[in-house]
Amino acid sequence: MLTVARADGPLYRFEVVGLLERGEQLATLVDRYEQAAAGGGRLVVVAGEAGSGKTALVDEFRALHLTDPRRHRVLVGRCDDLFAARPLGPVADIARATGGRLAEAIATGDRTTVFDAFLGELAAPGGPADAPVVVVLEDLQWADEATLDLVRFVARRLDALRALVIATHRDDLAADHPLRRAWGSLVGPHVTRLTLPPLTRAAVATLAADSGVDARSLHDRTAGNPFFVVEILAEEHAGLPATVRDMVLARAAHLGGPARDCLDAAAVLGRHATVDLVVGVGDGDPAAVDECVAAGLVVTDGDMVQFRHDLTRETIEDALTPLRRRQLHRRALDALTDDDDLVQRAHHALASGDRDAIVDLAIRAGDACVAVGAHQQAAALYGGALAHEDALEPAERLRTLQAYAQTCMHLDRTTDAVTAGDRARALLVGAGDPARLAEWETWLGGIYWSADRGDEALVIAAAAVEKLEALGPSPALAKALAELASQHMVMGFFAQAIDEGHRALELAEEFGADDAAPRALNAIGMARVCLGDLDGASALEDGVDRAKRAGMVREACSMSSNLGEANRLAGEPARALEVFADALALAEEHELLYRRNCLLVSRTPSLLLLDRWDDAVADANVLVGQSGIAAHHRGLGLVALGTVRARRGDPGVTEVLDEAFALLDGIGDPQYVHPVRVARAEAAWLAGDVAAARAEIEAIVPLVDRLDVECVQIAARWARRLGVSFPTSEGDVDPRDVADHWLARGCMYEAADVLGDSGDEADLREAHEMLLQLGARPRAQLVARRLRELGVKDVPRGPRPSTRANAAGLTAREVEVASLLAGGLTNTEIADRLVLSAKTVDHHVSSVLSKLGVSSRRDVGRAAVRAGLSLSA
Repeated sequence: MLTVARADGPLYRFEVVGLLERGEQLATLVDRYEQAAAGGGRLVVVAGEAGSGKTALVDEFRALHLTDPRRHRVLVGRCDDLFAARPLGPVADIARATGGRLAEAIATGDRTTVFDAFLGELAAPGGPADAPVVVVLEDLQWADEATLDLVRFVARRLDALRALVIATHRDDLAADHPLRRAWGSLVGPHVTRLTLPPLTRAAVATLAADSGVDARSLHDRTAGNPFFVVEILAEEHAGLPATVRDMVLARAAHLGGPARDCLDAAAVLGRHATVDLVVGVGDGDPAAVDECVAAGLVVTDGDMVQFRHDLTRETIEDALTPLRRRQLHRRALDALTDDDDLVQRAHHALASGDRDAIVDLAIRAGDACVAVGAHQQAAALYGGALAHEDALEPAERLRTLQAYAQTCMHLDRTTDAVTAGDRARALLVGAGDPARLAEWETWLGGIYWSADRGDEALVIAAAAVEKLEALGPSPALAKALAELASQHMVMGFFAQAIDEGHRALELAEEFGADDAAPRALNAIGMARVCLGDLDGASALEDGVDRAKRAGMVREACSMSSNLGEANRLAGEPARALEVFADALALAEEHELLYRRNCLLVSRTPSLLLLDRWDDAVADANVLVGQSGIAAHHRGLGLVALGTVRARRGDPGVTEVLDEAFALLDGIGDPQYVHPVRVARAEAAWLAGDVAAARAEIEAIVPLVDRLDVECVQIAARWARRLGVSFPTSEGDVDPRDVADHWLARGCMYEAADVLGDSGDEADLREAHEMLLQLGARPRAQLVARRLRELGVKDVPRGPRPSTRANAAGLTAREVEVASLLAGGLTNTEIADRLVLSAKTVDHHVSSVLSKLGVSSRRDVGRAAVRAGLSLSA
């Protein structure tokens, strides 16, 4: 709720339903309405760019405060974008609605008569004494001179009126626009000017929540323009919305020939370009650029021309014919020199279709992007060059295919990476160089595994080792053995992985192969951990340290993922989160999306252990919200979502776990089959379908020889619970000891789940209480049933669903985030404090702002108090 209060007036409360970051302006309208009611009219001038929400603000004010037509008299008139403005157009609109004296005055065509009649409407009765007349005059940038004179005429007489006049207009007015002259005389205590700023990034994130659209990119494209933001989200990624296109093209249609040529040139040059460059490419002059500025399509800043919104630029560029677009890009390429940005020149080369320029520029620009970690841009440039690969020399074609494959891998575009990698492999086979072929197969084997083609990955990795062994010891053989060891480790062949890893490490040390040793240590350390030797974590730590020293960022992130898992397996999930947080920051900094996704997948089990279910869901949503990523990343993200839903008793469990099963079981790797089978077993058991749960665990039995120790223990526990014969057993364990182990590590659900299988009433009561506290209703119900079977009658039912959440509906994690927001912490500081990724914190902050009904983090503290929350940072 937004509260507006005046010391000498009543208290108004209303909800901000469809508007973000407009609470202050809305409050001002309410306040000026109250002042008009007290005596003495008010004029509020609302300015903002097209699409900033001027009409939406006024409509919201009317919908929330002027709700009774018998009490509130509202007169609305609009100006139109016509070649010639309607004389007194908005007054004519009002006259049609009111009839009477004003309509008669309009018919006479006499200005004085109309002005007097309009004043009469403002003073006319029609409501109670405390309800002033409200007049809305929209889009005055298109008003004729007579309408502007009328506004000035009314403004000078406001002190004798009980009326609120709201006038809206765009703020991108030319210096000589008549409205600027009109406003010059509108000053004084009865006149208020409001400007609607663009939405902040936080507000855009709130609007884009759960849409799958990247909020940062959306804010950059729209510059925070509410209309553009909403239209893009409404179109569900269908491209440029028709409403946006029509609005922009209508404004561009008024430009003269040279001005339109310059506008087209600016659109092709990008959102920012120098005036001289725009004039040169558009074959115009500075006056033509000024005309584009006057139309509100571009702005100038010194010698730079820029579009007000990237969507405006996209609209103008999309409207160009293919021939005209290529012509302008060709002219832009000719106008730029070797001193200009290489990537920009490559962009114009690709768009112009100039094959020679593409060969010369696109590959070099892609290399430059890789050097700074801009893999998205690099992939586009390499891909553009490959579209003209017949113009490339064989060696350059091979190098470009390899670079493109590696870049796609970084972006989690594994299918594209394999396709390009296979084409590069075919060229190397034809070249007849076994050493170079084997070195490429070493890399390609890992990509096949990442693309969920594990059996083929092993074949390729083994083939690389075989070729290099025939050539004798070498650094390349060390790398190939390290890769093969990694393949065997992830596929569950742990003893082979350790053996091959040690061979790789010995060769790496012999030849000083700093790029092979970390990979070998990773395979050795994780294989040992999977076999239950937790001291293997020391090899992982050594590998991470070496990778960082060698500048091997991708490998450092990969090994950190395993190191985090090793910490979790050692019973230290909190320490694991610290490892994941550091590695995630590194992966995001270098645009390593595949590694980022690996880290998110690896982190969710630790989050689940620590009962941070909201955070696990946030990570899973990041994975599920991406398209074209590796199947195992999406599948394991769905497993996390399904697990949380099952434990909370939320709907949609079957759907997500069925999709996860289709993805992960189809891959066939035990490391993927196990988690989805266990999740489906847990969900079925919590839902009361014991037979289905038993079938899931029975399906794990054939995989037990290739599972790590933790997976075997989890499956064995479920087998014992469900009465399934299993090759290995947990043995007799004391539930109290196990529960205390988990509680000491902050893992309440794990502790309660263990105690829930106890036959001791005290244990069961404790389990039931913890489960209710977590909101784990299905498991709590099973424990309650067990208590009743023991004859216990006073089993608490827990809070009703309607009272489980606080008044604002914030989760426990969101209350924590709200407390830190109220304490003035930035998102980065919150991420550090809570050991979360920046994206996860962004998600939580957006949710907090949305649930509290505020648009600014500065308002969180007051909103929380109104919602009855107690925050403490």
